[in-house]
Amino acid sequence: MTDRLLLASAVLAGCLTLGPALAASGLESRLCHTLRLEPPLRVEACTRALQAPDLSMQQQVALLGARGRALDELGDYKRAIADYDAAIVLAPQDPVLHLNRGVAKIHDGRPADAIPDYEIALRLKPDWHLPYFDRAVALGDLGQRAAALKDFERAIRLKPDDAWIYVGQGDVLAASGDLARALAAYDKALALRPELDDPRAKRAAVLLRLDRPAEALPELDRVLAAHPSKPHLWQTRGAAKFQLARYADAAADFARTLALAPQDSDARRALARAYLGAGDPERAWQAMMPALDSSRQEAADLALGALVALHLGRVSVAETLARRAGALQPGEGTAQAILALALWRQRDAQGARNAAALSATFAPQDAEIAAIARGMSIQASDLPVPPPPRTTPAKAALAECIASLETGDRAAARAAGPGWSLCRLAAGLTE
Repeated sequence: MTDRLLLASAVLAGCLTLGPALAASGLESRLCHTLRLEPPLRVEACTRALQAPDLSMQQQVALLGARGRALDELGDYKRAIADYDAAIVLAPQDPVLHLNRGVAKIHDGRPADAIPDYEIALRLKPDWHLPYFDRAVALGDLGQRAAALKDFERAIRLKPDDAWIYVGQGDVLAASGDLARALAAYDKALALRPELDDPRAKRAAVLLRLDRPAEALPELDRVLAAHPSKPHLWQTRGAAKFQLARYADAAADFARTLALAPQDSDARRALARAYLGAGDPERAWQAMMPALDSSRQEAADLALGALVALHLGRVSVAETLARRAGALQPGEGTAQAILALALWRQRDAQGARNAAALSATFAPQDAEIAAIARGMSIQASDLPVPPPPRTTPAKAALAECIASLETGDRAAARAAGPGWSLCRLAAGLTE
């Protein structure tokens, strides 16, 4: 669940406590409760207002609650919780204070601690949808998805026109792999609030997981027009273009992702694969160099670097990188498959067969790895290997390459295989 979604609950709930505070004297009190002000200004105003003499208990509670909300928005969660603690001592029967303290605890990474606050809020106000909504968020964060979905349903029964409830429901369903129902939940949210970008972006991500990139692209174009500084949106759109085999366009989006988030290792690997798909292994190598030179290397980076090195004909480099990847992550089939191809290229047939046998053992249901192993006269598995799906242009090209490699038609495999695939390399290296 996103912070934005939780904050929507907190702000909406906080509006319920403004009435008593407006009676407090002075400009500072009014500024404390002016939500259109930036949070730092509200915190300062609340602090000054709390210093006024002869404040009533109601005024203190309202000012503490307002400062807690502003501190929560600032990310100062511990101070926000402290303000809610103080306010609850004065007004333990206020359900809004309990709800907002729960929100701050979730933001502070303590979803389990937030649940008792929501349960108190429900006892105090049982017909209120927000405690169910926010408890569902906490349960989802804790991996208790079935319980979370029940709370979302309770919230929907109480407030069926709140679009954010459907967004939260969609998030939990997507996390549990129930993609069709997740898509339906996001659709309900957008039917209620078509201007919301968050469910639109999440809907696009689910469409990608359903292998429907052509449907995802218009959604992502619309969201990116409004939020061009969010790297994950560029990453998702790049993934959609990659699935459509628009590799050069995908590379441009992944490059934009890296410009906004230079430490994003997933984006770096995606950029290198896109360059390979576009037929530019040299740029793929340049993209991977920062990760390969890093003192904190990852097995996935080393394996991909080995793949790029093979494309560039740097076979000994590929062997070294593949071995290092395998040492960092034993049992990783891709690194062993790349090592097999590098050793085969160096005419170490036995070493190549050993590595290929390991790769097939580590990934017995990977059709691409199985085809490489069989090409080296190794029985990859006693189990049938399902053909890869052909639901996107990129996957269809890979499936055609694998089918050709399995039948021994290496020329067809080379022609069909996408540049980022092991299959295409295998078609050239096993001759």
